[in-house]
Amino acid sequence: MSLYFFHVQDGSTTLDAEGLDFPDVDSARREAICACGELLREVPAAVWNGDTLHFWVTDQPNGAGNTLFSLNISPSNRH
Repeated sequence: MSLYFFHVQDGSTTLDAEGLDFPDVDSARREAICACGELLREVPAAVWNGDTLHFWVTDQPNGAGNTLFSLNISPSNRH
């Protein structure tokens, strides 16, 4: 098991100092997708106000270390 640190930038930045334990990077990636979806359900204005929602996972706390993967969601300019 390894610790994975989940960070969010949605107008403000929240850095994870504690991390979550997962058996592998694929498990952490699935959790990141679920967590990002939950954030969008709870705070949809995070994207609709024009900002990009940036969600990234590292192997060290507080945004340090290697970025293992990231999710970026931004509003479309199409109407």
